[in-house]
Amino acid sequence: MSATPSTVRATVKRDFADAGTDRKFAEGEKPELSRGEYENYRAAGLVEPITETASAPAKPKRGRTPRAAKGETNS
Repeated sequence: MSATPSTVRATVKRDFADAGTDRKFAEGEKPELSRGEYENYRAAGLVEPITETASAPAKPKRGRTPRAAKGETNS
């Protein structure tokens, strides 16, 4: 399920339970939260935003192998 403009997906930094709603969250979980829930949990240090680099592994850059100048060797 993808987040809508009124919801936010976040990474839970540590296990906690919301006393007001009795919802429980586990460290590493990526729940979909309302904007208000997200802001409250973020302010309390319980969640952090999901970033592109955190959700997808970086692809190695593909490039050319440099060639030796004339008269030099690649050893």
